[in-house]
Amino acid sequence: MPVASSSRRKSARSRREQSSDRIEEDYPSQHAGNNDDVEGEDDEEAQPRRKLKQEKKTRKQTRRDSESDNDPPAVADDDEDDRIDIENFHDQPLDKKEGGKLSGIAQDWEMIRKQIHQGSFSLAKEVATSLADVLEGDNAKQALSEVDGIMKTLIDIDHEMQSHEKTLSGMHQQLLRGEPVEGAIDLYEKEVKKRVDEFNDRTTRKKYGSNDQYVQFKQGIFEVQNPGENIPPINDFIPREEGDESDDDDELEIGGVTQDYKCPITLRMLENPMKSSTCGHAFSGDAIRDYLKRSPTTGKSCPAAGCSQKLTMAMLVADSSLEKRVKLAARRAQRDEDDSDVDDDEVIE
Repeated sequence: MPVASSSRRKSARSRREQSSDRIEEDYPSQHAGNNDDVEGEDDEEAQPRRKLKQEKKTRKQTRRDSESDNDPPAVADDDEDDRIDIENFHDQPLDKKEGGKLSGIAQDWEMIRKQIHQGSFSLAKEVATSLADVLEGDNAKQALSEVDGIMKTLIDIDHEMQSHEKTLSGMHQQLLRGEPVEGAIDLYEKEVKKRVDEFNDRTTRKKYGSNDQYVQFKQGIFEVQNPGENIPPINDFIPREEGDESDDDDELEIGGVTQDYKCPITLRMLENPMKSSTCGHAFSGDAIRDYLKRSPTTGKSCPAAGCSQKLTMAMLVADSSLEKRVKLAARRAQRDEDDSDVDDDEVIE
């Protein structure tokens, strides 16, 4: 038994020594490919990997150098043939495909103009009638003169905006006819200036006397200050200038306007007035509805004396501006009546 045990120990020790020798022989060959400094150990796969690592290091270093450099990158000069001679590069002619753009810009001008038209003109007229109602004498003249200047300025701006709109529309029509538009910028600027200059060269009567907004503005003031009286021709409010026709000829053409605040149906002061878009006569809202209730669509003759125009509900529109003037005129008439009663009492005493 002791002999057998000794033999087994020698055999085990011999196997461990052989295993250790095999590990030492295999170890260098397994790690030789990862040691870049070992001469003669490179294989074909190791070389591309080292080359790739070196390229990555080079790119990183180049990127860091570029980020640290504050100078802007150099721009290569274009070839002489690729450069555009801006000084001698003229506007190119517009063709049909640009016509839609011109039409869109013209519509933008129209939209802006109408917004100003609806807001500013109405405000100026309301301010003027209110001042005419509460002020008298020199105070009224001064205040109304200032509002008159504002109204004329609004009309000037409105015409200038129309000049832009009409010029663009004209260029659009030219393109639709197949005619190219040469020098579009110069043509546009010259045409707008021409239209504005022509308007500014007109006399005051020719600029404002035929403008519906200005006519309504002056008539509204007169109605409030002179309730129940006939409104004179517009030229009575605008002094004659050189270049205007004679006043007699103008009156024959234009004539006076009579504003009656009584409803032709009820013969009382207008209430919630509605005005005909065809003949211009105004009626109390309830009265005209009752008049047309049996034939609202087919219509009936206008109930105003001497008018033969056909009238339907579709032709009637509510007139808030007229309603306000009616109230102001009624209030002013009441004040005049009260003042007259006071004067009569003083005479009696």
